[in-house]
Amino acid sequence: MDEQPVSPTTYLGQYAGFVTRLVSFVIDRALVGMVAFVTFLSVEYILDAFQINQLLGFWDRTWQGMSLLVAGFYLIVTISYDIGFWLLAGQTPGKRMMGLRILRSDGTRLHLANAVRREIGYALSGILFLGYLWILFDNRRQGFHDKLAGTIVVYSWPEGDLKGTLVRDRVQRIRRQRQVSRSERDVA
Repeated sequence: MDEQPVSPTTYLGQYAGFVTRLVSFVIDRALVGMVAFVTFLSVEYILDAFQINQLLGFWDRTWQGMSLLVAGFYLIVTISYDIGFWLLAGQTPGKRMMGLRILRSDGTRLHLANAVRREIGYALSGILFLGYLWILFDNRRQGFHDKLAGTIVVYSWPEGDLKGTLVRDRVQRIRRQRQVSRSERDVA
């Protein structure tokens, strides 16, 4: 049988699915956690080294005080990380690794108001995880935070550019296996 060459499908501009977005979210939260942890330890070391914490007198060393301080610091780093990357690059490092980009619903770059509404929507979507699960059922794959901010998340790389990452290599491997199994069925 003559095999017709398969033209590569492009994912460029297609709405991103739940699993891809979840993986990028986990990557971003891990990066934020590492940055916040290292920065917090550095600040604490500097305060201890120069005995500034004793001069200020408000540095509470109880576990409740430290927990509250760490949580507040993590929140500040998270908000800065998300909004900063969304505005500057249109994608966080986790989204970049997964080949995703955040755009306004009309396809243009985010503005500050969109980014702030999206960040607030993140917090609201986290309530029972329902705002994120909305992605599974929406035609445009928008979660509650996307609806609130007027944003969409799309794939930013065509399939031809998939080489070089574990996720992209895995997609290509699966496609090759499917093609081999189809050709084996055709021969039989």
